[in-house]
This record gives sequence, structure tokens and C-alpha cells, in this order.
Amino acid sequence: MSTMAMESITGQRPDSRQDTLGGPYVALVLFMLIYFSRPEDWIPGLSHAPLAKFTGVLALLGLVFSLRHIRQRLPREVMFLFVLVGQLFIASAMSPIWSGGALQATLDFAKVMIVVTVMAVTVNSLRRLRLLVLVQAACVAAIAAVAVWKGSLIGGRLEGTFSGNYADPNDLALAVTISLPLCLALLFLSKRMLWKAVWIAAMVVMIYSVFLTGSRGGFLALIVVAAVSLWTLFIRGRRRYLLVLAALGGLLLWPLASATVFERMTATFDSEEDTSAAYLSAQQRQQLLLRSIEVTAQHPLFGVGPGNFDTVSGNWHTTHNSYTLMSSEGGVPAFILYVLILWCGFANLRAAKRLIRGQTKAALLAHAITASLVGYVVGSFFLSVAYQFFPYILVGYTTALFSISANSAAQSNRLDAARQVQPAKELVWQSDATTVVHS
Repeated sequence: MSTMAMESITGQRPDSRQDTLGGPYVALVLFMLIYFSRPEDWIPGLSHAPLAKFTGVLALLGLVFSLRHIRQRLPREVMFLFVLVGQLFIASAMSPIWSGGALQATLDFAKVMIVVTVMAVTVNSLRRLRLLVLVQAACVAAIAAVAVWKGSLIGGRLEGTFSGNYADPNDLALAVTISLPLCLALLFLSKRMLWKAVWIAAMVVMIYSVFLTGSRGGFLALIVVAAVSLWTLFIRGRRRYLLVLAALGGLLLWPLASATVFERMTATFDSEEDTSAAYLSAQQRQQLLLRSIEVTAQHPLFGVGPGNFDTVSGNWHTTHNSYTLMSSEGGVPAFILYVLILWCGFANLRAAKRLIRGQTKAALLAHAITASLVGYVVGSFFLSVAYQFFPYILVGYTTALFSISANSAAQSNRLDAARQVQPAKELVWQSDATTVVHS
């Protein structure tokens, strides 16, 4: 239907906010490109350039100058994130350990508010959401490929050449795992065979890199992601023929890279000398979990401040559990807010799926984001990643998808109502004309 026809039927002009919010959206895309690809780690001379901060400031300025075009309220998950950051600032000030370090950690984390807010406001079309998903999937796939190619094996485990979110093998495994469903959705959305082949190759390399990291938490998250993806995208999505290809791929990959994962998984409950490193690691993590619960009980309101748990842990390690990381460093309120943010993500996805009516592209993205979020919820139970941007960006995807689905459903309802009114008007006009002729 043409723009003029739509305007005549609905009685409204098409929404022009997509054009007016283009500036902050472009800045958001640039930020995510830098955040996920970390060019400062592989381009000489950029290590001292604050590229992420610069693009974040651009996104914030673009948002400020576009405020007059924003009509909707901020969704509840964004408000919960604001309150969470506020709670962490209070926890920093009340820290009994080191308030200065806690404040710096909170300031670094607080930048995520800008990212999620800009995403909630500017991502108002499926095309824009798909581009953000593409940026994350492509960047993380490239990181996995470089890690496999140039990474070093330390203690039999893959450690990438990047820093930040990819420096630790466990963090690298989780980042790759939660990005796999996004690659799978882009595979189905691609129309050209060349791009389909590229995404298949990317996923093979990504799964291989997860195996090489030897991360037990990453491997469990991978199993969950695979199960959710197989159910939602293959079985319920009526792509059962792909189950055979997935099984063949698993059989080919497992002998190549399963040794490290299998040994570490079996060593978790085995204290034999040849597997003592993994066994001691599992025992240490159990002690850290208990210690984090103890610290939470001792400081229930404000914790010990962000980044300070390793000081009171007894062995200078973090909790290896994102949930108790929040409770021990930010207090029980921070833990509740953190869980509420994740819960809002799942609530958005459920609501969006109900609103999607035969929209294959939106449904694919909804199922992929669901698998990614479930994988994060499982994997983060074994890793301290609560201050990374990954989970909040995933929740931001759900915010955008729900908003897009709701607007599309509302517009479809208005068009249906207009189509029902239009024949009635024509019938009345014909009836009046007939009356005039007879008179």
C-alpha cells in the first residue's frame, strides 16, 4: 500500500521518528562495532584512543538533541537498569573496603545506561535491529576465528590474543556461545547461498573455539543454547531436516576439540593427580560461592562495593557467579534488580511472540535472542560477567523487538479497522445515490 493510501485510510501521517533519530542510531552502531570487535587490540596506535567512550558520547549527544522527537516512555527494564546503577553508586560510597575502586568500577559499568537507552529509543524498525544483531554476530565470529588462528594454548586451554571481554577463556566461551543463535538466525535470513555458507563456516569455527577454551560453564551454556535453538528454530520452526546436518556437524567437531572439555568436566569430581588442576579449580569455585553468600549475609544492603569481593574472598579471586557477584558487591537490592532486568527480557520476548503474526523475520530474531538470553542465564551462573555489556545489550534487543512488534500489530489493527469502515461508507454513499435517483 502506498504512503498516500495508508495516510488516507488511517487518518495519520507515517511516523518520521526513524529519520530524526538516525544520528544517535548511527553512533550506537559504531559503539557496538567497537565494543564487540575491540580494534584497539589489533590495530597499532589505537590502544590509547578511547574509541568506545567517544562513540558513546556521540550517541548521548545525538539522543539529547533528538529528545523533542521522543514520545514513548522508557521501558521498565531500562528504569531497573538506572536504579541498579544508582544502587551501585550508593554501594560504592558505603563500601567498607575501597570506595575509590568501587566508584571507578561503577562509572565504567554506568556507560551501559547510555547504550541501552539509545537502543530502546532509536531501534524502531526490524531493519535496524537486524543490523545490530549482524554487528554482534560478525564481530564475535571474527574474534573466535582470530582466537583459533593466533591464540595460544595455556594449560591446554585456548586463550585469545584480545583483552577485555575476551581475555579469559571462560569469558571468551560465553561471549561466543550467546552469539551463536544470532548467527543461526542470520543464516536463515540470508537469501544468497554465499552468505549462508559464510555463516555456516562462522558457526563451525565458533563452536570449535568454545571447545578449545575448555570452559565448563561455557560448555554447559553451549548445550543449553543448542537445545533451545534446535527446539525453537528446527523442530517448532519446521526445519527438521536440519537436525541431520546439526548432528553430523557435532559428530565431526567433537573428536577434534572435545579432549580438553571432557577432561575438565570429568575432573570436576575427580581428585586424581593427573586431573588435580581442574578438580582444585572446581573446589575453589565452590568455596568462593559459599564465601560470596557469606559476604552477602554480612552486608545485605550495599555489599562491599563493585570490584571489591576479591579483596575479601580469601584468595584474591572473584565469585565466578554473576548472581552472587551482584549480591556480595552491590547488596541484595542489586541482585534483585539484576534478576528483574533479565526477567524483563524474557517477558518482552513472550509478549513479542504473541504479537508477531506470520512475520518470519521477526520470529527468527525472537527465537534466536531467546536462545542467547537463556544461554547467558545458565553460563553466568559459573562466570562473573554481570558488569559486562553483553546481557544488557541482549535485553535491549528484546526491548526493541517488543516495541517493533507492538507498533506493527497496532498499525495492522488500524488498517483492518479502516478497511472495514471503508466498504460501509461506500454502501451508505450508494444507498444515498439510489434514493436521489428514485426521488
